[in-house]
Amino acid sequence: MTWLPLLATLLGAVIALGSALIVERHRERREDRIERRKTKREVYARYLAAHADLRTQLRVLSLAPDLTDEVRGHQAFTAYAACYASRYELAVLAPQTVLAQARDFDRSARDLRDLVIEGTNIQTQGGERMQTYLDAMKLVHTAMRSDLGADEGSY
Repeated sequence: MTWLPLLATLLGAVIALGSALIVERHRERREDRIERRKTKREVYARYLAAHADLRTQLRVLSLAPDLTDEVRGHQAFTAYAACYASRYELAVLAPQTVLAQARDFDRSARDLRDLVIEGTNIQTQGGERMQTYLDAMKLVHTAMRSDLGADEGSY
């Protein structure tokens, strides 16, 4: 009979410790999900910002008739090179659904870059490729928003 209170205390301690560990693990998982989502938002924003800057620079280059082919090519390659870092960040963090759309988006950005290098005004003569680029951008936006759950009201 003297063992009964000791066993009851020990059982209570095991239950309390177990429930505390379970609660702590759930809290850590929730914090990890929140941190991962925040990191994805930042990476996605950097990726899209790099491409927006690229698009702006390519438009400016395509409207500059006084540039030599060498200078235009160098500046276009430099503008596109700024997209590399964010693309590699994306490759580490994003799911395959986002990466597939981003790959197509990058391909269409390279096509625009190549048009600019050739001396084409992408606003007046590169309409089809610009539209392909803009369509790819919309698909990337949709994939990213879907991955973040932005369209589900859980933002």
